[in-house]
Amino acid sequence: MGLSLQPSDGLGDDAVQTKLVEYRLTLPEALIDYYALAGQHPINVKHNQLLPIEQIKWMGSKLMFMEENQWVVYWAIDESDVNNPNPVVWQGTNSDAIDWYEEQYKLNQFLMAMWKWTVTGEQEEPE
Repeated sequence: MGLSLQPSDGLGDDAVQTKLVEYRLTLPEALIDYYALAGQHPINVKHNQLLPIEQIKWMGSKLMFMEENQWVVYWAIDESDVNNPNPVVWQGTNSDAIDWYEEQYKLNQFLMAMWKWTVTGEQEEPE
Protein backbone atom coordinates (compact mmCIF):
# COMPACT_ATOMS: atom_id res chain seq x y z
CA MET A 1 0.00 0.00 0.00
CA GLY A 2 3.00 2.24 -0.29
CA LEU A 3 3.56 2.65 3.45
CA SER A 4 6.57 1.11 5.10
CA LEU A 5 7.03 0.60 8.80
CA GLN A 6 9.86 2.14 10.73
CA PRO A 7 10.98 0.99 14.19
CA SER A 8 9.56 4.22 15.63
CA ASP A 9 6.08 3.30 14.30
CA GLY A 10 5.66 0.68 17.01
CA LEU A 11 5.70 0.84 20.77
CA GLY A 12 7.92 -2.23 21.01
CA ASP A 13 7.15 -5.40 22.93
CA ASP A 14 8.47 -4.20 26.30
CA ALA A 15 6.52 -0.92 26.25
CA VAL A 16 3.30 -2.71 25.29
CA GLN A 17 3.71 -5.23 28.10
CA THR A 18 4.46 -2.44 30.58
CA LYS A 19 1.31 -0.56 29.58
CA LEU A 20 -0.82 -3.70 29.78
CA VAL A 21 0.37 -4.30 33.32
CA GLU A 22 0.02 -0.64 34.28
CA TYR A 23 -3.57 -0.40 32.98
CA ARG A 24 -4.49 -3.98 33.99
CA LEU A 25 -5.54 -4.91 30.48
CA THR A 26 -5.66 -8.22 28.67
CA LEU A 27 -5.62 -7.87 24.89
CA PRO A 28 -5.69 -10.42 22.09
CA GLU A 29 -2.28 -11.36 20.72
CA ALA A 30 -3.07 -9.80 17.32
CA LEU A 31 -3.69 -6.40 18.95
CA ILE A 32 -0.62 -6.68 21.20
CA ASP A 33 1.52 -7.43 18.14
CA TYR A 34 -0.04 -4.53 16.21
CA TYR A 35 0.71 -2.03 18.97
CA ALA A 36 4.28 -3.34 19.23
CA LEU A 37 4.91 -3.00 15.46
CA ALA A 38 2.66 -0.15 14.30
CA GLY A 39 0.81 1.31 17.27
CA GLN A 40 2.30 4.79 16.75
CA HIS A 41 2.07 4.90 12.95
CA PRO A 42 0.35 8.09 11.73
CA ILE A 43 -2.23 6.06 9.80
CA ASN A 44 -3.76 5.03 13.12
CA VAL A 45 -5.14 8.56 13.58
CA LYS A 46 -5.46 9.71 9.98
CA HIS A 47 -9.18 8.92 9.84
CA ASN A 48 -10.51 6.33 12.27
CA GLN A 49 -8.65 6.43 15.57
CA LEU A 50 -6.81 3.48 17.08
CA LEU A 51 -6.90 4.31 20.78
CA PRO A 52 -3.64 4.47 22.70
CA ILE A 53 -3.45 1.54 25.10
CA GLU A 54 -4.15 3.82 28.06
CA GLN A 55 -7.46 4.90 26.47
CA ILE A 56 -8.79 1.41 25.67
CA LYS A 57 -11.93 0.99 27.73
CA TRP A 58 -14.79 -1.31 28.54
CA MET A 59 -18.18 -0.41 27.13
CA GLY A 60 -20.42 -2.97 28.76
CA SER A 61 -19.14 -6.37 27.64
CA LYS A 62 -17.01 -4.93 24.81
CA LEU A 63 -13.41 -3.74 25.01
CA MET A 64 -13.29 -0.72 22.70
CA PHE A 65 -9.97 -0.14 20.92
CA MET A 66 -10.92 2.08 17.94
CA GLU A 67 -13.38 4.84 17.19
CA GLU A 68 -14.63 6.38 13.99
CA ASN A 69 -13.43 9.92 13.33
CA GLN A 70 -16.86 11.43 14.11
CA TRP A 71 -17.55 9.14 17.10
CA VAL A 72 -20.52 7.52 15.39
CA VAL A 73 -19.02 4.01 15.35
CA TYR A 74 -16.74 2.10 17.71
CA TRP A 75 -14.84 -1.16 17.25
CA ALA A 76 -14.28 -3.60 20.05
CA ILE A 77 -13.54 -7.13 21.20
CA ASP A 78 -16.11 -9.11 23.15
CA GLU A 79 -15.01 -9.84 26.74
CA SER A 80 -15.31 -13.58 26.08
CA ASP A 81 -12.67 -13.22 23.34
CA VAL A 82 -9.91 -11.14 24.97
CA ASN A 83 -7.81 -14.30 25.43
CA ASN A 84 -8.42 -15.43 21.85
CA PRO A 85 -5.27 -14.64 19.82
CA ASN A 86 -7.26 -13.33 16.82
CA PRO A 87 -10.92 -12.76 17.69
CA VAL A 88 -13.79 -11.37 15.66
CA VAL A 89 -14.22 -7.60 15.82
CA TRP A 90 -17.51 -6.00 16.86
CA GLN A 91 -18.84 -2.68 15.58
CA GLY A 92 -20.96 -0.52 17.85
CA THR A 93 -23.19 2.31 16.70
CA ASN A 94 -23.18 5.27 19.06
CA SER A 95 -26.67 6.07 20.36
CA ASP A 96 -28.38 6.17 23.75
CA ALA A 97 -27.66 2.47 23.99
CA ILE A 98 -24.82 1.21 21.81
CA ASP A 99 -25.97 -1.47 19.38
CA TRP A 100 -23.18 -3.99 18.71
CA TYR A 101 -22.86 -6.00 15.50
CA GLU A 102 -20.33 -8.68 14.71
CA GLU A 103 -17.99 -7.69 11.89
CA GLN A 104 -17.01 -10.27 9.28
CA TYR A 105 -13.34 -9.65 10.04
CA LYS A 106 -11.02 -11.25 12.52
CA LEU A 107 -8.83 -8.73 14.31
CA ASN A 108 -5.64 -9.07 12.23
CA GLN A 109 -7.50 -8.67 8.92
CA PHE A 110 -9.63 -5.85 10.32
CA LEU A 111 -6.53 -3.81 11.20
CA MET A 112 -5.06 -4.31 7.71
CA ALA A 113 -8.45 -3.59 6.10
CA MET A 114 -8.49 -0.25 7.93
CA TRP A 115 -5.04 0.55 6.48
CA LYS A 116 -6.22 -0.34 2.99
CA TRP A 117 -9.40 1.70 3.29
CA THR A 118 -7.54 4.73 4.69
CA VAL A 119 -4.86 4.64 1.99
CA THR A 120 -6.89 3.60 -1.08
CA GLY A 121 -10.58 4.01 -0.21
CA GLU A 122 -11.04 0.36 -1.18
CA GLN A 123 -12.69 -2.14 1.10
CA GLU A 124 -10.90 -5.39 1.92
CA GLU A 125 -13.11 -8.44 1.48
CA PRO A 126 -13.42 -10.51 4.67
CA GLU A 127 -11.81 -13.95 4.59
